[in-house]
Amino acid sequence: MKRLSVLIIALLLFTCTTGLEVNTECVLKHTAEMIVFENTSGNIEEALVNLTWTWVYGIPDGQGVIIERQLTGDFDSIGYVSPIGSLMTYTDTSDLLTPNADVSYRLGFHAGTATDYFITVDLTIPQVQHFVAPDTEFITIDDSTLTITFDALADFEETDVAIYRTSFTSIDSIINTPVETLLEILTNPLVDTTLTGNELIVYRADTLIDPLSVHMIKISSSKIGQLDYITDTSIGLRAFIAP
Repeated sequence: MKRLSVLIIALLLFTCTTGLEVNTECVLKHTAEMIVFENTSGNIEEALVNLTWTWVYGIPDGQGVIIERQLTGDFDSIGYVSPIGSLMTYTDTSDLLTPNADVSYRLGFHAGTATDYFITVDLTIPQVQHFVAPDTEFITIDDSTLTITFDALADFEETDVAIYRTSFTSIDSIINTPVETLLEILTNPLVDTTLTGNELIVYRADTLIDPLSVHMIKISSSKIGQLDYITDTSIGLRAFIAP
């Protein structure tokens, strides 16, 4: 019992800045992401919230957990996770989630015909990460230099900027690809660096950028708590070709 009390106290201290919520029944981690693919045909935006929770006193008996969301007005039921396990998760990808929106989630333990609401969490969907430059899909690398500039987001401490060579043959084919798929296939970056400002100058870019290939810039701004634990993230994507 003493070890359990120490664990709960440690988690309560940890929850202040890391996107964790703790009560006497569960520990819940929540993360929010805002993703935007900027292009001249029209930006593609998607927001998501991931909830992951585990039980403090062991796996309880019951059928599942009801997920409810509140954007305006009352809570609405949006999901049901079953069966009950040691680690449970739910991801909300509703079109109702918009940049800067305040949203609350309530979890209810379902056993028999009863529902016991055991935790509620409030969060804000991150802002949109906008590019300033480049602002078009076809760019010229002047003097072997590529300059990437973006809007700095308030309260987001660090920004990671990466450039990828993709296997796409045209910008249009990227536009028709879901943003979740884009994030999954962006691997092995040509450039990957973390900034505290809002500009990256890539020197000798002509030695990195293949003029025959479609490239993608990914900007990820994150709120980071204690122990470098990332919670909310805003991601900006832009594809380009250097003719």
